[in-house]
Amino acid sequence: MSDIFRDMKLLALTQKTGYNIIQQNGQRKYGPPPGWIGPPPPKGSEIFIGKLPRDVYEYELVPLCEQFGKIYELRLMMDYNGENRGYAFVTYTNNEDASKAIKGLDDFEIRPNRHIGVCKSVDNCRLFIGGIPKDKNKDEIMNEISKFTEGVSKVILYSSILDKAKNRGFAFVEYESHRAAAMARRKLIANSVKLFDHEIAVDWAQPEAQVEDETMRRVRF
Repeated sequence: MSDIFRDMKLLALTQKTGYNIIQQNGQRKYGPPPGWIGPPPPKGSEIFIGKLPRDVYEYELVPLCEQFGKIYELRLMMDYNGENRGYAFVTYTNNEDASKAIKGLDDFEIRPNRHIGVCKSVDNCRLFIGGIPKDKNKDEIMNEISKFTEGVSKVILYSSILDKAKNRGFAFVEYESHRAAAMARRKLIANSVKLFDHEIAVDWAQPEAQVEDETMRRVRF
């Protein structure tokens, strides 16, 4: 599909719905609804859509997601080449519609033999950082990570079982918002940032799952 045809389809979508589309920081935001008054929808109203074909855009996603309720905002993660990065976040105006969308869209065949995965979005503000020198304390790690990322609010560190004066070689870094954490993760990984001149492993610190095995193998305890 040509860029001109894609842009025409996106323009037709915004003209039909009245929503705006703004691209910034590696994502394209559709919404909020025109004339929206009041705070954003409550937690639990956002879903995560993964396994998207790279040529799927808002003009296809919006009608698909609107079947289950009014969309507050759709965020499509974008590559520099203009294709999506294979996933998106959709926020509905209430939790009930988000739950209906998960049931209705999970494993949906969006292209022949291409099934998307849909689940509740976790508003995660915490990163796992492996490869931390074991002689560093919370304040030192806070100062070091703050040189490269913004919005750091807390560092969580665990003492070594064998030597309480040392850490275990990793830390959990908490940020002021999910956006700040996402921007930090992207910057640390894309720029291969070193902390204290050490190579580090970076991953989301998921509350409901363990850090990926591949990341943990890079951490020396």
